Amino acid sequence: MQLPIVAPAPIVTAHADIFRDLFENRCQFRHFQNYLTGLIVLDNKSLANITRCVLESADKTNLSRFFSEAPWFEDRVNDRRLAYLLQQTKAVRRPKTDSALILDDTLCEHVGSMFDYVDRHYNHGDDTYPLAHNPVTSHYVSGPVRFPVDLRVYRRYEECTQWEAFVQKHCPDRPIPTTKKARARLHKEVDPILLDDPAFQKLHQQFRTKIDLSIELLEAAIRHKVPFRVLLFDSWYLSEELVSMARYRNKDWISLLKKNRNLETNSFVLKDAAGQPIRLEGPHIAVEDLVPLIPPTAYRAVTMGDKTYWTFTLAVRLPGLGKVRLVLSFANAELTGTAAILVTNRVDWSAQQIIALYLQRWLVEISQPYYGSRASLSRAAAGGHQECSGAVQAVPVVSTAARRPVRRGRRRTPEHTPPACASPCHPSHEHAGGAAAPALGLAAPGAAAAATPEHGAGHRPAQPSSSPGGAR
Repeated sequence: MQLPIVAPAPIVTAHADIFRDLFENRCQFRHFQNYLTGLIVLDNKSLANITRCVLESADKTNLSRFFSEAPWFEDRVNDRRLAYLLQQTKAVRRPKTDSALILDDTLCEHVGSMFDYVDRHYNHGDDTYPLAHNPVTSHYVSGPVRFPVDLRVYRRYEECTQWEAFVQKHCPDRPIPTTKKARARLHKEVDPILLDDPAFQKLHQQFRTKIDLSIELLEAAIRHKVPFRVLLFDSWYLSEELVSMARYRNKDWISLLKKNRNLETNSFVLKDAAGQPIRLEGPHIAVEDLVPLIPPTAYRAVTMGDKTYWTFTLAVRLPGLGKVRLVLSFANAELTGTAAILVTNRVDWSAQQIIALYLQRWLVEISQPYYGSRASLSRAAAGGHQECSGAVQAVPVVSTAARRPVRRGRRRTPEHTPPACASPCHPSHEHAGGAAAPALGLAAPGAAAAATPEHGAGHRPAQPSSSPGGAR
C-alpha cells in the first residue's frame, strides 16, 4: 500500500530553502519539494506515480508541466547543490590528496520510446541492447562523504547524426545491415558522402564520445572547486585523451587494465624464481602473456581490512600512456582464477595504496541497486550515507534537478539537459573490468573487451537495427 504525500518530507523542508530563489514562485518550489519527497518515500518513483500520490494537486499535469515548461534551470540547481554539499561536509572530508572523483557510465532502462535521446545501448553485462538512456557520471568520494557530482548523456553516433535517415536520403538503394561488421563497412563507404551534406556535417560535429564526456565532467568538477586529487575509472575510459587531460590538470589516476593491452618490453626487467632475467621476445608483450611468466614467489600479501590480496607490482611503459605502475592482484594465495590488473600514473605508490584508493570506486557499483531506474536519485542518495550528517543526507536528492527527459513534442530550451537520471541507476550494469574483477571484490565481470576501445565510434559496439517501437 502506498501512502499519499500530504506534505514534503521533513528532511526535504529542512534543506530546501537554500534553493528557494532559483524558482520563480511558490508553486514551482512546492513541486520541487514534492518530487524530492516522492523519490525518497515511494518505491515506484515514476513521475506518474508521484503525481498520483500528491494529494494537494487538483491538476495532475502540474508536476509534468513543472519539468517540461516551467522556466527554471537544472544547471543552477546543481551548482547550488554542490556548493551546499561542499560547505556542509567541510569538517568531515578527508584531505584533497585522499579524495577521488569517480568516472563511470550506466544504463537507465525505459519501457517506452517517447523520451528525448532514448536509444538501444549495448549492455556488456548480459550482451543485450535495452532501450535506455546512457549517462556518463561523476561521483565524489572523500572518506565518509560521498555524493554524485554531475552527468552527461551519451548519444550514439547513429542516433545523434540521424545516420540512417541520411543514408536513405543519399544512398536510397543501399540496404542498412543489422550486423556489426557489415554496418561498420557501410559506415566506411557512405560516411564520406554524408559529410558533404552540411546538415549531416553539423550533426556530426555535435557528437561526443564517452571519453569526451568524461573530460567534460572532469573540467566541470574542477570548475565547481570539488577538492580531489585522484581520478578513478574502469578500463573503458583508459585513453590517451583522458590521461593527458588528467596530467594537464595535475590529477593522478588509477584504472583497471585490459589483459590484452601491450607493454613495452624494454621498459622493465622480469626475473624468474632463481633471480635470473627472463628474456622477452619482441618490442611488446600483452599483459595476459606476462602474467604466466611471473614466479609465484614474487607475489606479496596485502591486507585491506578483513580481506587479503596477493599482489605483484611492476613499473612499465604503456604505449601512448608513458611510464606507469601495474598491480596484479589475486584473491587467493594459490594464485588461481584471473588476476585483477590495476594501472596508475603514480609509479611511487605501493600496491596497498593503489588498491585502497581504487576500491573506493566500488562505492558507485554497490549504490546502483539503490538508484531507481526511472528516478534521478532514490532513497539511497537521501539516506544511504549514514556516515554524513543529517544536513547532508537529503541534499544529494537534488540531483533530480538534472531533470527527467520530457516527452517528445514538449517545449524545452536549448540549455536543458535531457538525462533520465543523475547517478548510476541500473543494477545490472557492470563495469568492464574483465574476469579479474573478483580479485578486488568488484562486481561480476562482463566479457573482456578489445584493447583499444572504439572511442571514435561511440565507445560501444555497433548495435542491431531497432526493433519496431524502438527509438532511433
